[in-house]
Amino acid sequence: MKLIAEIEEEDLLFKLMHVLGATFYRHVGDDLVEVVYFSGEKVVHFKGKLNEEHEKVLESMAWKVSDIQVSEVEGTVKIRQ
Repeated sequence: MKLIAEIEEEDLLFKLMHVLGATFYRHVGDDLVEVVYFSGEKVVHFKGKLNEEHEKVLESMAWKVSDIQVSEVEGTVKIRQ
């Protein structure tokens, strides 16, 4: 079984992320951040605003990329650094 989550709640994002997966983020517009967390069991895709504390945590544990594409049909997460 696999979890695929499209979420907007930042607290849920940080509860679902784990050090064993890979997390990527990019800034998109006015204070919006797009984040994708990927592991063998789940894909969590977040787009929204983060408070300052969460932004610092994200920057310390995730990779900044220029593009993120999630395809549920193909079952892929594509990033470009």
